[in-house]
Amino acid sequence: MRLYDYKLIIFDLDGTLVDSKLDILNANNRTLKKFGFKQISRAQIKAIVGQGIMGNINFSLKINKEQSSEKQKKSMFKYFYNFYKKNVYVKSKAYPNIDMFLKRLKKNNIKIAVASNKLENLTKIVIKKSKLSKYFKVICGGNTFRYKKPHPGMLNALIKKMKMKKSDCLFIGDSEHDYEAAHNSKVDFLLKLNGFTKKPKSYFKCRKFLNYKSLLKNISI
Repeated sequence: MRLYDYKLIIFDLDGTLVDSKLDILNANNRTLKKFGFKQISRAQIKAIVGQGIMGNINFSLKINKEQSSEKQKKSMFKYFYNFYKKNVYVKSKAYPNIDMFLKRLKKNNIKIAVASNKLENLTKIVIKKSKLSKYFKVICGGNTFRYKKPHPGMLNALIKKMKMKKSDCLFIGDSEHDYEAAHNSKVDFLLKLNGFTKKPKSYFKCRKFLNYKSLLKNISI
């Protein structure tokens, strides 16, 4: 199926539209330090991103073989959220050529949406600061619907909200959470390489593209 045959293309956010790892790492490590835990390295950031703030906290503690009470985790969540909301787009930046790619999709009357596990309000702030808001009909976060990725409920609810057929939809993401969400929802998937996954390429049984620049040169999938 050719790219322009789809009627709706859904994008993940972190690692797909925006390179946000340094701002996430900063908020994550400030939170760990604040509560007396060891910080993670830049090389470990890919292991924690993709499951929202609490996921970041839980995976960070797991990496360092540390434990925390549920009460303390709730306090860590609150601290992380408050700091990150104020510093969500300091070093983050949209990936090169994404603006051109989205503009081309819009020109071809393809609806485009966002499905991120980041909280909806934070997702919208990042999209706005990256100057990509004008392209998206719907922006969903991890708390928009009952479920988040990789549960099929998130994509199912989004597609239903936009009154589309799954056969007309494509999901573009960079991680195993995105791939599994598409697989579970029975929606076509494209992997953006060099995102926030540590899984090998062989894990993703789909067509791949290196970056948006290369995709613009070869738009058939």
